[in-house]
Amino acid sequence: MGNQFGYKKYMKKEAQKDHSLVKIFLISFFGMLLVFTFIIKSFSPSVDTSIGDYQQEPEVETPEEPKKIVDDRLSMIQSEDQGRSFSELMAKPDDTVEVKETVQVNTVTPEPVQTVNESTVTPPTPQAEPVYKVFVGTYTSAEQAKVAKDIIQESGNGLNPIVKCIGSNNYTLQVGIFKNKQSAESLLYTVQQNHLPGRIVQDY
Repeated sequence: MGNQFGYKKYMKKEAQKDHSLVKIFLISFFGMLLVFTFIIKSFSPSVDTSIGDYQQEPEVETPEEPKKIVDDRLSMIQSEDQGRSFSELMAKPDDTVEVKETVQVNTVTPEPVQTVNESTVTPPTPQAEPVYKVFVGTYTSAEQAKVAKDIIQESGNGLNPIVKCIGSNNYTLQVGIFKNKQSAESLLYTVQQNHLPGRIVQDY
């Protein structure tokens, strides 16, 4: 009996100890919950939760607006019948802005072309090429020049002189005329070999 009573007393103490632990746990839990709630509330920004304070005033339609809408619709229908595009219908006369661009065109008057008459243009005078003449002797009369001519032709040296008047009472015998000086000098050498007084005269 004594053992049984001691066991019950022991179990009662254990039950009381368990209840006290549960109470301590609950008190600690709720205390921590209150502390965390206070901390979170202090750090969180204040939010205005008032809803419904602002009331938007209802728009009152004037009797002119429905009439304007009806007129716009009627004009759109009439314009569609006439074949106008949708973009033209939506464009209001008040909203369209006409932009006029002024383009300045610089007109350049071409200068008249001066025509040159070919008949009035004098062609450049070609420069005359020089010629080289070989003469033999000088005579005061035509008779003396003819006598000298006959003597030269009869000598058989191949010369064929021509009597030329080179001034008043001055005559000479021309034995050759050339375009290059080398040929004239060659003939002059032949004349001098026949002991005749020859010379070269450059003429144009």
